[in-house]
Amino acid sequence: MLTIEATPQRLCDGIRRRDFLSLGTLAGLTLALPRATHAFNSARPGLYESFARAKRCVMLFLTGGPPQHDTWDPKPDSPAEIRGEFKPIATRVPGIRISELFPRLAQRADKFCIVRSVTHKDTVHTSAGYSMLTGAIHPKANSPSATDIRTSPDDHPHIGAWLSKARPPRDGLPTFVALPEFIRDANVNDFPGQGGGFLGKPFDPFRIEADAERKGFEQPAVVLPIDVTVDRLNERRYLRERLEQSLTKIEAKGSLSDLDGSYQRAFGLLQSPTVWRAFELDHEPPSLRESYGQHLFGQGCLLARRLLEVGVGLVTVYWHYEGPDDSPVWDTHWNNFKHLRERLMPPTDAAVSALLDDLSSRGLLDDTLVVCMGEFGRTPRVNKMAGRDHWPHVQSIMLAGAGIRGGSVHGASDRTGAYPADQPITPPDLAATILHLLGVPLDLEVRDRTNRPLRAAEGQPVMDLLG
Repeated sequence: MLTIEATPQRLCDGIRRRDFLSLGTLAGLTLALPRATHAFNSARPGLYESFARAKRCVMLFLTGGPPQHDTWDPKPDSPAEIRGEFKPIATRVPGIRISELFPRLAQRADKFCIVRSVTHKDTVHTSAGYSMLTGAIHPKANSPSATDIRTSPDDHPHIGAWLSKARPPRDGLPTFVALPEFIRDANVNDFPGQGGGFLGKPFDPFRIEADAERKGFEQPAVVLPIDVTVDRLNERRYLRERLEQSLTKIEAKGSLSDLDGSYQRAFGLLQSPTVWRAFELDHEPPSLRESYGQHLFGQGCLLARRLLEVGVGLVTVYWHYEGPDDSPVWDTHWNNFKHLRERLMPPTDAAVSALLDDLSSRGLLDDTLVVCMGEFGRTPRVNKMAGRDHWPHVQSIMLAGAGIRGGSVHGASDRTGAYPADQPITPPDLAATILHLLGVPLDLEVRDRTNRPLRAAEGQPVMDLLG
């Protein structure tokens, strides 16, 4: 990757020369700059000012699908079979009420925006998760084969992979990290959309796995042997490059490209002590670690903050598989209220609250985007097993930081929490909003193996969320 440094002069349209050079030298990409510039100069006030406002992002993915009625969008005036067992409580912001199981978040409502109108039509975990993580609707969504979806090199990339393409790693730090596991439906079928997709393996996330006890994290298995100095490492890099030059005569170009990207990331990490320091959670004050909670999700949020602080661009923290067979994640078809009360909502309340406080106290919240979401919502009506089933037609998510208006609610669901009643947002528009805030041009374009042009996002940024 060629990096061109220039003084921060501004072009005639207000784009800094350094920004222009950065966009213009993205290897393998075609950027429709005239269209992007036109969009900034069009009658959409605030679009230019909000571009690249987020220097970093943490995506908290509540695998399984959190129920909107019992979290962010209570319906206390509905019949018992709809409103459920929990009562709403007042928040720090007059007029905004959320679930009684989010007491800490209620006291921090001035820091975040609740979006109550995210909507799509996909009822299958794998393909619905794909839509939310990538902003693209899966080609098999709602088809007879939707329950047999597998990952594919033709998948649309995760939002973090696009960020990696637009913002290459520096100083050995990965741009895109995911933890604590590769998520699967029923812990069997891989969710597509977690990696680089058609961008290629080099744009997969740097994965951090949970340890054997599921209480902490394994340091990546990229450790410099004690007898190998950095100089010797560089010599090995040179030999490896010479070997690959020879292999190009007999190996497929695409696979070598992927291998090269993996080697480059590994060598960079070996030479970067910053990554290893980020894993040292015990260097944090005990009180801070305790505020995040000892649950793996809470400690994952703390590790995410440490990674973002040292320069990682985007970290996705997935809710991991745990708990009983009837609801190993947020997929509460059975005993919804018991699981929410005992093991799902209290750790989320603690971890997300601590993360917001921590980012704010360090002066990072203003330019860090926080996204908390799942693959869909859950049914308005409680089923016979005291659970709620899949319901993609409306879900609630939380956004914070990077200029998102705190103390606000965007959109609304209808009186039973079944469909959007105001300002619906689709996954393509949500992804476009996130990419825009991260400074990834929506016209960023690559061509797949059939030479078909593919853009970073097909949606449009939601102006009302941009502050």
